[in-house]
Amino acid sequence: MTPDIIVIGSGFGGAVHACRLAEAGLAVLVLERGRRWAPDDFPRGPDDAWIYDVDEPEKQNGWVDLRFLDDMWVAQGAGVGGGSLIYANVSIDARPGAFASGWPAPITFDALRPYYTRVSEMLAPETLPETQLTPRHRLLREAAERIGAIERYRKVELAIAFDPNGRYPEERPPDERATKTFMNRFGREQGYCIHAGNCDIGCKAGARNTLDLNYLAVAEDKGAAIRPLSVVSHVASEGRGYAVVYHELKGGAASSGWHGPREW
Repeated sequence: MTPDIIVIGSGFGGAVHACRLAEAGLAVLVLERGRRWAPDDFPRGPDDAWIYDVDEPEKQNGWVDLRFLDDMWVAQGAGVGGGSLIYANVSIDARPGAFASGWPAPITFDALRPYYTRVSEMLAPETLPETQLTPRHRLLREAAERIGAIERYRKVELAIAFDPNGRYPEERPPDERATKTFMNRFGREQGYCIHAGNCDIGCKAGARNTLDLNYLAVAEDKGAAIRPLSVVSHVASEGRGYAVVYHELKGGAASSGWHGPREW
């Protein structure tokens, strides 16, 4: 495939671009530095592939890229789906007041509202069903009641599939895998949440609506190619276009590859 568009990275920004450009009929290539993960591959033991090391990705291309800065630590997802692989699924629209100051005039809540709706249609956030309330949810709600702040307490929307007829903890399975599965609207199989609490390290039940199950699924169905373990080093000007230079991580070593030039 000779791409019209090369997207670097398959996280939230890259996945949306890949999806919408592929839907528009363009030939799209997505270069992703990490692996394409499946539930059975998610790390669990101490010797599993936890760490992605940017200094030697040919040796360590695991689940999460940790950056230790002076005043904070930053965790980044490494894999097809990017940050959606390790985030906690919270999907909250900004309140109108958040745009009252500090933003360029065209960026307002009303201007963004249609896009919040589009994202919601793709990520399908839900709130925790009343039949599946967890002990910590009940504890937090009780605390809000005791301090007289129950009006401020609410469930947040989570990009997770909950069984509409499920009950917790009565129906929790003995291991991490779902006992009920379904096909999502993008033709990908998922399971319902079993409340294992492993969102940030990969849900073996497949209940999280990660980008590989929606935006990237649509992109691939529309012909986009996703190339995992492809580490982009730089973009070079070449003629009237550009070349994207990257290394393919195969067999424990880095081999060079490139794509281009293309006219933009």
